[in-house]
Amino acid sequence: HEEDTPSLSVSEAKNVYHCFGCNASGTVLDWVMKTQGVSLPHAVQLLRNDAPLAGAEKVGVNRSQARHLPSLAAGSDEAVLLREVADTYHATLKQSPEAQAYLVQRGLVHGALIDAFRLGYANKSLTYRLPPGYSKEGRDVRAKLQRVGVYRESGHEHLNGCLVVPVIDLESGDVRQLYGRRI
Repeated sequence: HEEDTPSLSVSEAKNVYHCFGCNASGTVLDWVMKTQGVSLPHAVQLLRNDAPLAGAEKVGVNRSQARHLPSLAAGSDEAVLLREVADTYHATLKQSPEAQAYLVQRGLVHGALIDAFRLGYANKSLTYRLPPGYSKEGRDVRAKLQRVGVYRESGHEHLNGCLVVPVIDLESGDVRQLYGRRI
């Protein structure tokens, strides 16, 4: 706020903030949602990936069109796109306590196994790596994802909530298909 006196209190110990100027308060998630104009799942992904947050010019924005996470390549052919999706799911598995707990429960605890088979986890975070849906690039990527079976016509990830096992061509190393096991 444009004032002469400090009006924001941040408690690192409690992980909360309070603005005395507008009476806004909340957790770090609330802060990211308010200052960046993003949804709760998007705020979680931003914090999980240590994405750089834009400055104060975003304060008060109701909705942001910015994509803070690296986008999947829109110009890619379907094989490259499928590999990028598998890589994204693989990275998500390594960050997901829920998916890692499932692997432990199933006795799949060896790290080399996870990397060798490029196991992944689908948790709706793929959407945040896509170009905006209103752009031509975004529509093209989503159409390709539907053709390869990653997205449904409704726009939702087909394997959401699944441990993802890519089927890899041993000769070329290309990802041919993705299979999911609901966890």
